[in-house]
Amino acid sequence: MSTVSEKLRKFSFMVMKEADEKKKEIISEAERENRELIDKEEIQSLKKAYERIQEAIRVIDKEMNEKVSKALLESKHALFKRREEMIDLIFLNVKTKISQFKREEGYKSYIEDMVKNGLNTIGQGDVQIYADSDDLALLEEIKQKNNLSFDVLESDDKLLGGLVIVNRSKGILLDYSFKSKLDYERENFLENFGLSIE
Repeated sequence: MSTVSEKLRKFSFMVMKEADEKKKEIISEAERENRELIDKEEIQSLKKAYERIQEAIRVIDKEMNEKVSKALLESKHALFKRREEMIDLIFLNVKTKISQFKREEGYKSYIEDMVKNGLNTIGQGDVQIYADSDDLALLEEIKQKNNLSFDVLESDDKLLGGLVIVNRSKGILLDYSFKSKLDYERENFLENFGLSIE
């Protein structure tokens, strides 16, 4: 009997051993699948976190670029405004100097030279000279003094000094007004003096 019992015990031991190995294998397989599942979930979570971080970085970059662009734009606007103020001040000073020059004796000589040169350039015909109201008497004086032939008329536009000569017969106009020279200089001021803003 002892052999049957011994065989039974051995058989039972072998079955138990095999069952234990199967159990260990099943547990090991379950742990491996569990680790794979956890690893897969971690990878998915990391990918999602990475995507959120990247999106946040894009949003921050965009906001920062917008702020920098806005600051640059405001800075340029302030520079443009300051530059215009400087130009206005410069040309206001020039107008003051012109006004002073008009009260000097040299202005009469200047106008007389402009009249003579303009009449020589424009030629014979129906000639009219336009000037500001405060220069009309001076033009009449120059006309009488030099025995010249032209009509003296008040300009509709403020010339700031100087004159405009028109030969109606030939359709020619010569603009010797300070206003036209000032306008030309103002238009070309930035280019001539390199005050561009990049």
